[in-house]
Amino acid sequence: MTSLGTKLIAWIKSTRSRTVLASALVSALTLVVVGGVVVTTTSLGCGPAQKLGLKAVVNNCKVIGVGARTSPTPSGSPPFVYPTFSPEPPKPIPPPDPIPPAANQTSPSGVYPAFFPPASAPGDLRPTLNCRLPVYAGGPGSGGFIAFPGATFIADPKSAVALPSPAPPPVPGYGQGFSGLSYDSAYSRWLPVQTRAISPDGGRYAYVSSDSIYVITVASGAQSELGQGHSWSIVGVGAQGVYASFVNQSGLWLLPFSGAAQQITTSGFWQQVSNDAAYGTPTSAVPQGAVNNIIRVDLKTGAISDWFTHEFAQSSVAGLDNHGHPIIYVNYFIGGSEIWIAAGPKDALAIAGWYGANGYYHGFSSYDTPIADSHGIWFAGNYTNPYGGQASGLALYVAGSGLYVLSGIVGQLAGGCV
Repeated sequence: MTSLGTKLIAWIKSTRSRTVLASALVSALTLVVVGGVVVTTTSLGCGPAQKLGLKAVVNNCKVIGVGARTSPTPSGSPPFVYPTFSPEPPKPIPPPDPIPPAANQTSPSGVYPAFFPPASAPGDLRPTLNCRLPVYAGGPGSGGFIAFPGATFIADPKSAVALPSPAPPPVPGYGQGFSGLSYDSAYSRWLPVQTRAISPDGGRYAYVSSDSIYVITVASGAQSELGQGHSWSIVGVGAQGVYASFVNQSGLWLLPFSGAAQQITTSGFWQQVSNDAAYGTPTSAVPQGAVNNIIRVDLKTGAISDWFTHEFAQSSVAGLDNHGHPIIYVNYFIGGSEIWIAAGPKDALAIAGWYGANGYYHGFSSYDTPIADSHGIWFAGNYTNPYGGQASGLALYVAGSGLYVLSGIVGQLAGGCV
């Protein structure tokens, strides 16, 4: 053995050098970049540390599972500083229990469930899916289906639908009366409205005119008019009627399919409605840099309660999960965003994040209304690919497992995968 090798062994055995080597192992061996989310894993860092007798590393090898967070936990520190991306893609690993990042790295809300880009990990969900996900590209006739397995796109000319007369004024670039596009799986039909404007059973859909709301029965095409004499904004459609607000005014109304209109509350600006509650904000907006609250109103009693607040961000309700819990998009003042599910005022969970570092963004962020179905929650958004670049596509969040990018097709969600 050379004298250099002898000196190296002696250095490794020294107490001082073990501390240095421990730090090197933590920073170089325990970080695996998976789709832009940094996950530390005991298989890479703790194993070698134990073999070398590096107690400084082994003592920090504690697995912390992701559970419900009772409140946001940012520390106010700078966004997470990610390691340099390797030109080689990371080795796929199964979803592990998250482990805290190294001491010199910080993230506003900790570590999320495992995240995997397309076909990157054992247990990839695509082969187990056998359904068609409706999407569209922005206008009438642009709809189609992403067919699983395979994630291939099939265009559907039957998506060229329009609102009946009377219709709202033309939308620039889209034509007469276009307000969205959805696929009604109950009747196997495309409808010219957003998913929020369809009743839970798929039997009716609603749209606004200049001074009322029209409701169409899908099976027969029969039309009825509600709320005459007012300009409305549709919050959602329930089993009993349409939930709506006056344009640019606070309050929430129920316009029953039959019977007189009922005012649920005179306050609040409402964004999503479930079977028993609506979610929104106390004011229409707050100044930049000011925190806002997410509030809940009971549809039966009209009682309003605080539901979610993030002390370092502004929040909005983007959609609902399968249990009617609000899916909340959180935008940080320091940059970046997160996706939360709030089951209650003290029961909220961050499921994905999007953070900037060194001029690049990492993780996952959504730009569309999420759609919940029997498989989980679908998101359209941006993510970090294994090489450190950015891409867009469609992802599925599975509770207790993680977020999976299942298609690189960029489109707007038009319904659940059926």
